[in-house]
This record gives sequence, C-alpha cells and structure tokens, in this order.
Amino acid sequence: MDMWVEISLIVGFISLFIAIILHMVANAFNLQNLRMWVKGEYVQVFVTFLIIMVAATIQLLNTNLFAPLATSIAAASGNLHLASTVPPNTLLPPSEIGKAYILVVIRCQINVYTLAYTLNAWVEPWSTLTYDIRGLEPISGGFALTGYVAVFHYIANNMIYLILFHYIQYYLLHFAHYTMLYPFLPIGLVLRSFPLTRGIGGFVTAFALGFAFVFPLSYVMIISIMPSSSDMCREIENIQASQTIQQLSSEEPCFTDAGNQFEIYYKLNSKATQSSAEGAGLVTWISDQIDYIIASVGIIFLQAMFYPLVSLIITFTFIRQTSSLLGADLAEIGRGLIKII
Repeated sequence: MDMWVEISLIVGFISLFIAIILHMVANAFNLQNLRMWVKGEYVQVFVTFLIIMVAATIQLLNTNLFAPLATSIAAASGNLHLASTVPPNTLLPPSEIGKAYILVVIRCQINVYTLAYTLNAWVEPWSTLTYDIRGLEPISGGFALTGYVAVFHYIANNMIYLILFHYIQYYLLHFAHYTMLYPFLPIGLVLRSFPLTRGIGGFVTAFALGFAFVFPLSYVMIISIMPSSSDMCREIENIQASQTIQQLSSEEPCFTDAGNQFEIYYKLNSKATQSSAEGAGLVTWISDQIDYIIASVGIIFLQAMFYPLVSLIITFTFIRQTSSLLGADLAEIGRGLIKII
C-alpha cells in the first residue's frame, strides 16, 4: 500500500473517530443541533473514504490499463518515440512515460540546434565578407547567404525556447508525480474535515487529483494520437550521420586571409564534398536541409506548446468542476485571496 493511501486512511479514521465522539456527546446531553450536525459530518467522512477509494482505483488503472493503451496507440500511429519509452513487459505511470518522452524530444531538439549551428558556422562568416574594387563589390556573400543565416538564427533561437518549454513540462510532471498524492491530497482531506476550511480543502483535494491523474494521463493520450516528431528526428539523425556533416564538423572554417576565404567560397559553391548531390555544391545541399527543417519543425512547436496547453485546459476544467462537488466555492476563495493581497 502506498504511503499516501495509508496517511489518507488515517485522516479518514481520525475524522470518523471525532464524529463518533461528538455524536456520543450529543446523545449524552440531548443536544439536538449537535446531533444533526454530526450526521452531516458522517456524510463528509464517507466522501473522504470515497475520494481515497476512487484515487487508488484511478492510480491502479493509470498504470495497468491507460498507460499501456497509450503506448499501443502510439505504436499503431507511428509515434515510435513514445512507443519506445516503455521497455517491454514494464508498467509505468503516465507521468513517468511523459517524462521519458519529453527527454527524447529534447534530444531531438538539441540535434536540430547542433545541425543549424554546424551549417551556419560555414555560411555566416562568408555572408559578412565583401571585396571592394574602388567602391565596387564584385564578390559579396551577404547578398546570396544572408537568407540562410537568418533562417539558421531563427531555428537555433526557437530551439532554445522550445527546449526550455519542454523542460518546464518535464519538471511539472516530476513535481506532480512526487507531491500531489503526498502531501497535497492528505492536506486537502485534513482541511475538508473541518467546516471552516472545507472550501479550501475541497479545492486542494481537486487540485491534487487533477495534477496527479488528469494532467499526465491527458498529456500522454494526446501525444499518442496526435502527430509527432518521430520521423523528423530520425531524418535529422541521418543528416548528422551523413558524410557532409561529418566533414563540416571535423573542419573549422578559417577566414584569416584571402586564400582561405576564397577556398571556403569555392567549397560553398562547388563539389566540395562527396555527398553533395550530383555536384550541386554545398550551398544547394544546405538549402535542401533548410527546406526540410522548415517544413518539419512546426510539429515541435505543437509538442512544446499546443499539446500541454490542451492538457492544462482539461486539468483546470476538472479541478473547477470537482472542487465544486467537494464543497469549494472558487469565487469566494478568489475574493478572499484578493482581500489578502
């Protein structure tokens, strides 16, 4: 039995014990109002045990049913990243599956950033060089290569922010996995045991249930059925393993003198590498890679922003509806917080 279940059951039994003592006092002194109030508290104690039972059942279903279902859907839909995060014959909760998947996506984004950085290291220096002959610029890299440089900067900058967003999701799942059921859920149940704090207790309980179960499960289900970056990441890995990138990574562009500058210029515009397509030149090869990245990188924006946003909307909707069922008045809580602030 998990620790949160034991602590929650202790809270429930303490609440039941207090209600029984008060009921005995009401019968001993014939206090009709107290007797009626205690009967209402019996209902609240029953709700406490019902919450514990439902939470334990959902936790069991998440690990043994919903999580394997999500990975099966991912494998059928071609999301190999998600399908490969769970080892065979292994049961993991949705939060752990989501964290493993996010780390795979982050590695893919790092590969995209590294590819953009490697290609830009050869293009950007030449784009800033010009040769003047009495005010005339017969050779200028800026006119032909500035567009490439802008795209590389755009891709690299956005990869940094997308990696940051994914790390936020990772630690949000990590925080929810290790704190929502313990200690937030027992705290919410304790607060629900007292009439004066029942409202805030209902909100804390709903908040704990939402981020412990609804958020990770909805996130994993969304990424299992929606388009993923598996194909793009696999292609990026192939590009990085190509002979062209290996050569570019092993060499450092040197612009110390005119000879080196023209050598790089001709490398960019001629058969510089054996893997350049039909002698089209490195610039054409780089252009093809840019076109592929631009056409594919949008899926990473969906994974970093849209998918977790939908999960959060579902989670907050659940919290709002469930907290009302558990006795929380969110409008009153909000007014109280505003007064405190």
